[in-house]
Amino acid sequence: MARRLVPYPISLAIVVAALIATTGGWIAWWNYRSGVKNVRDLASDLFQQTTREAAGRTEAFLSTAPPAAQALAGIAALDPAELETEPLARRLLAVLAANPQFKWVTYSRPSGDFVGVYRQGAAMHLNHSVPTDAKTIVDEFELKTDGTWSPIKHDETTTYDPRKRPFYILAEKERHGAWTPPYVFEEKVPGITYAMPVLRDGNLAAVITIDFHLGQLSELTRQLQFSEHGRVAILAADDVVIAHPTEEIIGANAELVSFSKLADSSLTKNPNYMSRSVSLTMPAGAPWRVIAWAPESDFTATMRARVVTSLLISGIALVIAMAVAWMLARRVSGPLTTLSAQMTRVGDLHLDDAPPGESMFREIEMMNTSLTKMTSGLRSFARYVPRDLVRTLLANGQPAELRGQLRELTIYFSDLAGFTSLAETRRPDELVQFLSEYFDDMSKIIANERGTVDKYIGDGIMAFWGAPVPLEDHAVRACIAALRCQQRVRELSMAGVQLTTRIGLATGEVLVGNIGSTERLNYTVMGDTANLASRLEGLNKQYGTDLIISEKTYDQAKSKIVARPLDVVAVKGKKEGVRVYELLAIRGEDSDAEAIESTSDRALAAYLARDFATASAAWDEILAKRPNDQPATTMRDRAREHTLHPPPPDWTGVTIAKEK
Repeated sequence: MARRLVPYPISLAIVVAALIATTGGWIAWWNYRSGVKNVRDLASDLFQQTTREAAGRTEAFLSTAPPAAQALAGIAALDPAELETEPLARRLLAVLAANPQFKWVTYSRPSGDFVGVYRQGAAMHLNHSVPTDAKTIVDEFELKTDGTWSPIKHDETTTYDPRKRPFYILAEKERHGAWTPPYVFEEKVPGITYAMPVLRDGNLAAVITIDFHLGQLSELTRQLQFSEHGRVAILAADDVVIAHPTEEIIGANAELVSFSKLADSSLTKNPNYMSRSVSLTMPAGAPWRVIAWAPESDFTATMRARVVTSLLISGIALVIAMAVAWMLARRVSGPLTTLSAQMTRVGDLHLDDAPPGESMFREIEMMNTSLTKMTSGLRSFARYVPRDLVRTLLANGQPAELRGQLRELTIYFSDLAGFTSLAETRRPDELVQFLSEYFDDMSKIIANERGTVDKYIGDGIMAFWGAPVPLEDHAVRACIAALRCQQRVRELSMAGVQLTTRIGLATGEVLVGNIGSTERLNYTVMGDTANLASRLEGLNKQYGTDLIISEKTYDQAKSKIVARPLDVVAVKGKKEGVRVYELLAIRGEDSDAEAIESTSDRALAAYLARDFATASAAWDEILAKRPNDQPATTMRDRAREHTLHPPPPDWTGVTIAKEK
């Protein structure tokens, strides 16, 4: 007899609706309580956000000074001619023009010589003063639209000396960039100066300053009015006010006033007001802070009537209804939790779990049935894709969409030599079985070294290291995997299968990611490095080797592996030559291989230096130990030929590969 399944949404809706209808009068009181708390929390967050925004924008406003001063400090190392008044002034002007928030940019020398550029309205001015025995000569100019300077002032009676100014004394004392305390500029606006000493051989060579008008910060505080009566102010050290949206912050004695002297200061301590304060980072300067305050009524005034009229009855009813709904939902949460855990494991391609349990609800039972069917389908499909790759991509949060990124990887190409002959002597089912065992062995070795198998190409394998999970030692791991694969092929040969595997490795930047069409994707690599690895695999036939790696692979792995240089080759499709190496062994495991590495390095160096006799003799040393060594034979014969028939003067030693 079929079980009767109850629709969960219908049962839950009936219960919740009945409870709300009978107990709706209780809801508003709880809603009011929570509403007040929520409003206060939201207001607090708003205060925090406003003060942090003001602090962040203030820091951003001032943060341009240190890098600009640092850039100007580099002119101290220029040719002295570049530090003459006009070239120096134009450098200062470029910085001033690029930074609208700067008021002055100056350069002062220990001699008292002063060069500064400043804004006056929309015009740019130059001020140059030179001290004499008794007075200081000051010349001022205005920059015209055609780039020329027009004189506007010449005064030989001033006493201005930058060396006596606070900014110069501060920079000379601190020996690094520092901010002066805020002060009132001549224009009756608050300002601040950043002073950067220029040191040469430990001695003060100059002082660079950048002046800011802080009046823009008051405009910022006006823009950040977050409620009807809310205010934001920016305070420097000792609570000196440098920005306020409404109050006058410069006193009768032309000094900045303290926050305690403003009427607003008492409001921040009023229990009916809310306030927040955030510190402001001033590198090499005294701490500042941003303070915001507003009456609580700004946020709660309209809430009471709205809560009392609309939510009083429904509040408590909703609480009761939700309690009952929760008890009912517990009858659902258990199966759903189990189902969710099983779906997570299926999403990770763990497809061998037991089927989900039964449920009294129809919808959950339908989900259990669908999950069972999905697991069965994925179990068959998973044989066509690498599970480990999919799990890694899921763990890294990479969606299955067309996308790629440039990354340095090591690419692996292999090909079975003699496979055609083997195919002619075996039945198709035997051949498929052999290839399955071969690919399984090779793939396990690659996976053990954290490589990713890209695809099987006939009897060949394409793999890579360094994606999707980055590996710092991807070149080393690829070389070790290649040597292990060669060792496994030799073991198979000893078992009666006479095959050899040719492998090519190349390291470099490639495009890696989901590549294909919108209907079908392949996580693979593209680029010259992948093409080079394929060409190096084929190059084994020309040199009689089994494992060739690129120069970049060797450079990154040479502390761990032994490889001898073979030649400088321009692979098919390329004009420029690259040095290629034969991978011999893991370093420390084969002393004979290390000797061959050293001798081959000496031989190729002599060959490229056109010392063919020395090169030939070095390759003969290798042949004395390994008489049938084809790479040494090939290169020795080529050196002997060049000895008899020297190449032309433009010979570079690059061998052009004719085959892929």
